[in-house]
Amino acid sequence: MSMLNRSAILIMYSWENASINYTTYCIFDTASLLRYAGTLTIILGFIGNFLSILVFSRKALRSRSCSIYFLVLNLSDICVLIGYTLENLLFHGYGIQFLSSAFMCKSIIFLIYASTDISNYLLTLAAIDRCILISYRTVHRFCRASTAKLLIAIVVILFSLINSHFLYGFHVDQSGLCLPSSMKYIEFYVHHYDSYIDIIKTVLIPFVIIFICNIFIISTLTRKKSLLRRASTLQRRIRQEKDRQLTFFLLLTSILFIVLSLPSEINDFIRTHLSQQFQIKYACQLWISTTIFILLHQIHHASHFYVYTLTGPIFRQEFQKFICYYKKPNYKVDLFDYSRRPTIISPHINHDDIDDQQLDIFPRQT
Repeated sequence: MSMLNRSAILIMYSWENASINYTTYCIFDTASLLRYAGTLTIILGFIGNFLSILVFSRKALRSRSCSIYFLVLNLSDICVLIGYTLENLLFHGYGIQFLSSAFMCKSIIFLIYASTDISNYLLTLAAIDRCILISYRTVHRFCRASTAKLLIAIVVILFSLINSHFLYGFHVDQSGLCLPSSMKYIEFYVHHYDSYIDIIKTVLIPFVIIFICNIFIISTLTRKKSLLRRASTLQRRIRQEKDRQLTFFLLLTSILFIVLSLPSEINDFIRTHLSQQFQIKYACQLWISTTIFILLHQIHHASHFYVYTLTGPIFRQEFQKFICYYKKPNYKVDLFDYSRRPTIISPHINHDDIDDQQLDIFPRQT
């Protein structure tokens, strides 16, 4: 893209399986939109995901299976943002082509698709985890940290294999653009994989599972409003409050997934079924709408930390403890300090209870 005359290079695929590079002049300055909105999204996304990883790695949260899903979800979101930066933002926003080598072309396209799938299915696993957890009074075997780690490994390997065709299907053409390598692969990629296969695999299946789980979670929580009041001990109430807030994180993250990711996938599906004449006639409108949908999709992968911070008292408290940890001077620990007394007199206390007793104030949902 040329930033001086606002011309746009649009890559279109016809039903005759040929790719066409079409350059047109647009009154919309999409390059500026990408430079400012896209760069801000990327910077805030990297900072937020990195801080979320640090918070979910803390002792009070990392023992819970749902926290492990959220932790790896933030790692996967960072991979999505890296791929978006190299493939879209730098090229269309700053005129810098990083995908000019075969290695970068293949690996970045693979990274974008694989990490997006992994993020969506980690969110799906978190939804199933919360759904099963609130269905049992005791912790189900599915909701254990060891099970979460195993399922995460399966998801990463599975969707890396599913998207491995990008490693041989894309190449750098004579004009220096990263495109499908053959007519046969264009047929598969445009009219099958990036059309109905991707929208079913990446959006519809996770959406249906998450929607069903969320409906069940909401209905169950509505019927158990007095759950915390019936808890026998303070430590148990605090553990249940943590689980309740993790469930609330899931509900908000699921809504963001549906609202911010679905439009981009629908746009990709529709564009593959538009005629070449229509794409040329409305090239600028299609380009600006595609740019906006891509930005929305990236906001989904960049916003989790800020959602957690705004809506989760426990997350805010753990984040505050993490920040204050580096500000506090070293001091001698008083073995008779009241806040540590239960740990001393109860050597056989549960690991989760130790974490919960370190909370100074019983958190309340705001």
